Amino acid sequence: MSNKNYKRIIKAVYNDETIRVYQAYNKEIAEGAVKNQHFVDPWLTTRTTWIKPSLCWMMYRAGYGYKDKNQERILAIDIKREAFEFILDSYYSDSNNNNNNNKNNNNENNLRAYAKNSIVIQWDPERSIKIGKLENGELRSIQIGIKPALTQKYNQEWITEINDITDIVHQIKREIDDGNIEKAISLLPIEKVYTPKNVKF
Repeated sequence: MSNKNYKRIIKAVYNDETIRVYQAYNKEIAEGAVKNQHFVDPWLTTRTTWIKPSLCWMMYRAGYGYKDKNQERILAIDIKREAFEFILDSYYSDSNNNNNNNKNNNNENNLRAYAKNSIVIQWDPERSIKIGKLENGELRSIQIGIKPALTQKYNQEWITEINDITDIVHQIKREIDDGNIEKAISLLPIEKVYTPKNVKF
């Protein structure tokens, strides 16, 4: 089954200014991030950091926060929409196709070309609230890797708010285990389909 057959979709909590992504960390990193509203030591800028707009996919990846101690705290991180668009534009656009020789445009193209080499995007099977694959794995959810060259910009410029939602995720898991699926679903955030301004998948 080739990638061209996959249905790629971004669903997220967002408004005009921000879009929410998720990450899972150990207790020390998570508490430092919430307290300072950006990541601090021992969070490393020398590692690729992965962000995911889908909470269900994050719950799958972290095992609802029970998988291991390095993923025991789940953070909801609001980042600037302009930054999210910049990531998508940089990764998917080809600056060589821009024939405008305006200096400002050239500078922006150079920045996007630099960013393109500092970003990894992969599309993994989207998950249900019970973390099973949706549509037999045909529905794909975006995961974005930000390489060390851009991690400081992500941390210091793009993030607007960080909240620890581990307790909610744990409650979702308890409701599922107790057979209260509707209750569990009611605890999920309302994620809407996100349509990028300039990029088509």
